[in-house]
Amino acid sequence: MSEAAIRAALAQSNPEVPTGDLETMADTIVIVYNAIAELPSATRRQLTREKNQLRRRLMEIAIGHPPSSVPIESGRVTHSRGTGLGKSISIEEGRQRLLDYASPRPLESWAGPVAGAGEIEASLGIPRSTLSKWQQRKAVVGLLRGERKLAYPLEQFVDGRPLEGIADVLRLAPDARSGWLWLRQAHGALDDRAPLELLKAGRKADVVNVAERDFA
Repeated sequence: MSEAAIRAALAQSNPEVPTGDLETMADTIVIVYNAIAELPSATRRQLTREKNQLRRRLMEIAIGHPPSSVPIESGRVTHSRGTGLGKSISIEEGRQRLLDYASPRPLESWAGPVAGAGEIEASLGIPRSTLSKWQQRKAVVGLLRGERKLAYPLEQFVDGRPLEGIADVLRLAPDARSGWLWLRQAHGALDDRAPLELLKAGRKADVVNVAERDFA
């Protein structure tokens, strides 16, 4: 897999993670993948049987300790003691760090322009009853705003109707939020273009094929 494809897959599963962190992780995965791919098949099979020791070796390298001289052999158990959890912090500081990390984001910051059923009826001429039926049949994306109200991303409508292919993606995605995030993010398997962009260009088959692979 290319670095772009790995980065796109990571972004899809971790939408809140900064782009820089995703790029670093993708670089690391490519390095490890290429290194393991050059090993003989027998060695690769050995690694899969010794996952805990492989993980320990990688952690030792990452934190600057030389790897242990204990050979990796099937059936051997190695006992070790870690360095602990580090310095304790106060409850107040912990709460503040949590608030800094989990700060709320407005819906539009990741979903793009959205509107309620009333606004869509007034601007696009789609009756509320029709919009509700489409949403119930998973033909359009409806995102919760608050506890009960639904907001509909405007990018999914063309000429007063849902963009062809939206329903196919929603049928495969675990929920509307995941499906819409996937549609709007650049994908390495689609020439680093967003699936939504390709649906607008009439490339429904390409998008659905990749969605079937990603959500399988």
